[in-house]
Amino acid sequence: MTECAPGNAGFAALIVEDDQAVCDLLQRIVESLGYTAVVCTTTASAIAAFTAGSPHLILMDWLLPDMDGLELCRAFRTSERGKYLTILMISGKDSPEDIATAIAAGVNYFMAKPVERKVLDIWLSAAAQHVRDCLQREGADLALAKIQEELVDNNLQLEEALSRANAMAMEAEQAYIEINQIFKTVAGGIILVDKHCNILRCNDSFLRMAGVGREKVHDHKCYEIFHSCLCNTEECPLRRIRKGEKRIESEIEKEDPDGRTVYYSIISTPFKGPSGDLLGVVEHITDITERVKAEKALAESERRYKELSLIDELTRLFNKRYFNTHLQLEVERANRHGHPLSLLLLDIDNFKHHNDTYGHADGDRVLARLGQVIAESLRVNDVPCRYGGEEFTIILPVTSGEQATVVAERIRTRFAGEIFQPTPQETVRKTVSIGVTQYRAGESGQSLLERADQNMYEAKQSGKNRYVLK
Repeated sequence: MTECAPGNAGFAALIVEDDQAVCDLLQRIVESLGYTAVVCTTTASAIAAFTAGSPHLILMDWLLPDMDGLELCRAFRTSERGKYLTILMISGKDSPEDIATAIAAGVNYFMAKPVERKVLDIWLSAAAQHVRDCLQREGADLALAKIQEELVDNNLQLEEALSRANAMAMEAEQAYIEINQIFKTVAGGIILVDKHCNILRCNDSFLRMAGVGREKVHDHKCYEIFHSCLCNTEECPLRRIRKGEKRIESEIEKEDPDGRTVYYSIISTPFKGPSGDLLGVVEHITDITERVKAEKALAESERRYKELSLIDELTRLFNKRYFNTHLQLEVERANRHGHPLSLLLLDIDNFKHHNDTYGHADGDRVLARLGQVIAESLRVNDVPCRYGGEEFTIILPVTSGEQATVVAERIRTRFAGEIFQPTPQETVRKTVSIGVTQYRAGESGQSLLERADQNMYEAKQSGKNRYVLK
């Protein structure tokens, strides 16, 4: 993973771990990836380092000597930069309930101890992308805050200028000059629209957003020049202001003149005459496309993490952690309702020889294809999982052992018919041995799995490429 180190240059990591050996290991790894690392063995020193250094990535343990790790995580999240942090928790507490509790406390990624370099590299790669997404979002938020500050100030100036222009005829010329200046300098587009949707005035920024010339504006309604999903609906800002609302903030999505999807923030306020009667609406339009893209990128990063915590990346089946949790649920359901429950345990025959002969990359192709064969052979409520290495498990709810053998034979036959070509000159076929077993009332999920494993071993010993049900 060290090849991604230059992309992490400038990122700061805070390591909070009371085991010095683990601290040293984590520090070496994150520094090799380009981070500047600060190591703390207590929560007090971690809080001080966080306040002084504003890290981008935090690697922390759950069990700390002077404070619960989740309390420290919540403290980080409530800070000014809390929503832009990326937190990876590395802990020996790794049950599904523990992981759910940690995520609810603000943890982004969760890795079980002991620390394995390959697994840690995967999480750090995902975390690095999350750090970049957070930095992009923070930059977009800062830019939007600056625009909003300018908007409030400019809107105040605009309202004051319009009021003076309408209330004091003797100052009309000066007000006209001020309005012109504001229209030219304000960030974003400005339009004045009367009660009949006619555009009274607009600045050059608005014309660029709409992709039209100034001469066209005077011959068309506002919804014809700059149409959005709000036009001709009850959410139209002009309609709402005519009903008495004083300030309306909207966000819309539309295509710009070049066909690109853009996002705009629109702030609408009343435009009144000298006597206070409503003449129309003033609208300030700001391009917020970069901010929206950053938010979507962050949401996609979080979606990828949630999927990664349940799905085996190579085969796209559920992983071992999901299997352990779901098997217990199905055992409890079978005991409660008296329904049959069956389990398949599959192992690819002679897989080590295949890897040794053709390499792990080709072995991965075999594993991925078996995952597809399994997924295509099951019902929607069956639960296929990669148990580890070349072993796969399938939970078959409301299925007897005899019915399970039909599934086993379907998978065995289909996979045996697959042709692999590890080299241009050679084709090979692979097979699986399958242990089939039906749940016995009162037994544990572990006992069910062990019986499936014994049956699979017997299938191996009796010639492979077959299933055994006992």
